[in-house]
Amino acid sequence: MAKFFNKDYKHAFKRGSKVWVSGKIKGQSYHRMSTAKGFSKANMNYVENHWEEILEEYFEQKNMLMERKRMLTLRDFLPRSLELRTETASEGTIRDYELSIRKHILPVFGDCKFDEITISKIKDWQKYLRVEVKLSQKTIIGIRAMFSGILNHAIEEGIATTNVISQTKAPDKKLFVQYDEFGNLLDHKGREIEDKILDPFTLDDVLRLIDAAEGQFKLILTVLFFTGMRTGEMVTLKWSDIDWSSETIHIQRANNSSHKIGTTKNGTTRKITILPIVMDALKKQYKVTGLKGGFIFLAQDGGRYTTYDTFRKHHWKNLLLRLGYDYRKFYQTRHTFASIMLSNGEDIIWVSKVMLGHSEVATTYKFYAKYIQPKNKKHATFLDDERTNNVQNINLKSESA
Repeated sequence: MAKFFNKDYKHAFKRGSKVWVSGKIKGQSYHRMSTAKGFSKANMNYVENHWEEILEEYFEQKNMLMERKRMLTLRDFLPRSLELRTETASEGTIRDYELSIRKHILPVFGDCKFDEITISKIKDWQKYLRVEVKLSQKTIIGIRAMFSGILNHAIEEGIATTNVISQTKAPDKKLFVQYDEFGNLLDHKGREIEDKILDPFTLDDVLRLIDAAEGQFKLILTVLFFTGMRTGEMVTLKWSDIDWSSETIHIQRANNSSHKIGTTKNGTTRKITILPIVMDALKKQYKVTGLKGGFIFLAQDGGRYTTYDTFRKHHWKNLLLRLGYDYRKFYQTRHTFASIMLSNGEDIIWVSKVMLGHSEVATTYKFYAKYIQPKNKKHATFLDDERTNNVQNINLKSESA
């Protein structure tokens, strides 16, 4: 009991600047709470006279909220969440947002109550989006953000108590790329992509590796290191692809993950330059398989290579180990070619379009920009002639006049 304004109050009391109420009504435990009313004699008297009604209304609303929380599904709450989002997003953004939610979130969680959305379910859902739907990491992160927004709105509305998205990590980037059995780097949809250029070899390294390699693998390394062709293109080379007179190799097919011969990565063909060191290697290989008229490089059983295991797991791995190099992907032969050529001033268009087979020079810039050496030469020397000098002299005379 407290005394205010010369009066004893049993259920109303002052805390801070507000009037609070306390008491016990039927079916409920003793409770005290703020009425949010400012402290005054009138408010103190009102709360004292109506304390049971105030507590009954509070518990009734609390029970209704708890029942609503138990019954309301994510699908039921979505319209309210979209309504709240209109305060910060355009109509078009809301439309795209809703479409994405209905496509990727509601099929799994639409009929779930908020307390049924658990961390383990979120992890299973993310794996489903990654493995079954084959979405990229960036897309999944975007969908997570949408889901997190719904949960935050539900918390604000008193429907949910926790945001399980914030308690769950997004799928790691490494889960979205993998190497197939041929050593090709694949994206989340199984498409071959360019490997990261982690640590290409120097020219001295390359020569040392080739010198230490044995048998046919020595010639294979020479071709890969000094043409930049993909491994899948190399194993499908035929002697008919070699034009000795023009000193070019016609790249027109490649091995694929199904052990079959298909098109090149971008579906186009190209003619690459045979550098002298590659020409020498091809002439040596011709003495071994040239008369057979088929594939240039053959496996021990006399057939074509269908996998790269012999290269990667045996010859390549052992060669690096024997020479004291840390392991690097076999695909580094291609990256090494590009880095060596560009760092020694070779024309980027020749490296990109002719040798690597990139459809856009921008792709080459993206991966190899740091290896491109600036040319220290005087530019626009074609302007240094008698005509331009006369123009300069005329301008000087006009200025002096």
